[in-house]
Amino acid sequence: REVRKPYMAKTSRFCDSPTPLQLPPALAVLVFLILLASGFLDRFFLQADSMDSVVFSGSGSVSIPVHKASLESQYRELGVQQAVFIEHHISQGETLSFISYKYGLSPITLISVNRLQHPDDLKNGSVLIIPYRDGVRERRRNSESLYDAASRLGVETNSVQVLPDGDFFVSGLTYTGELPASFANNMFHYPLVGRVIAPYGAGVDNLTGIDYSSDGIDIAAISGTPVTAARQGKVILTGQHQSYGLYVIIDHQGGWRSFYGHLGRVDVAPGDSLEAGMALGAAGKSGTARTPRLHFVLIRNDQTVDPLNHLY
Repeated sequence: REVRKPYMAKTSRFCDSPTPLQLPPALAVLVFLILLASGFLDRFFLQADSMDSVVFSGSGSVSIPVHKASLESQYRELGVQQAVFIEHHISQGETLSFISYKYGLSPITLISVNRLQHPDDLKNGSVLIIPYRDGVRERRRNSESLYDAASRLGVETNSVQVLPDGDFFVSGLTYTGELPASFANNMFHYPLVGRVIAPYGAGVDNLTGIDYSSDGIDIAAISGTPVTAARQGKVILTGQHQSYGLYVIIDHQGGWRSFYGHLGRVDVAPGDSLEAGMALGAAGKSGTARTPRLHFVLIRNDQTVDPLNHLY
């Protein structure tokens, strides 16, 4: 009589050798869920050798050593996961606005997280830490835990993660401090939330195929959407242009001026003082615009510059 071991299943009629016991799919799923709920799988993976470091993935990823027991206790007690921060290696010509636009983040987030003090910090080959969403850096007080930091800041624990240098990243919070002067003097708010449909400089009209050169950018809009001042300043001119339609020009001092064209309505007059974010009119398609949009131009010392290098 054939004697079978408990862990061996009945042999297949196509094979003389026994095969390992296989659980029915439904039972296997049930066992997995029980192990997951009990926390066994979490403990198993946390004890693996791969947990000797936390990897911040991206091009040229780095490995940050951590204390295994401390990390394990944070996982178990707080039920949060270590955030993954991408490393971005800056290439020649890349600007803060370009990088933030690429990752769908506010430039303010990158300034805060990377402690940027001057545009010159963005040198070719230098590295920026890119978080997974907008937020701010928060200095870690002594050896406070994620839970303590979340409690102090009044946020959910899972919105606080540890940055590579040990400080905290708090997702969802808005930066309320003052920008470094070197950035503040060269940065402007978006005058309108929308998609950039025509870039600065040379391009090709996607409807006619004709080459063109633009002194600003076009931002798609819905007619009637408020257009706001990109920075504090004084209105120096309003009017109507054959191509740009209804327009407003604001002087911001320091050699800066901003131009807003294709407006559907103008609500200000020369001499009016505006704070950043105050409405100056509404989007439209005056002039030669085929669809509602805002033509936005930045002028520094009488020369136009690419607005995307200065907007946040």
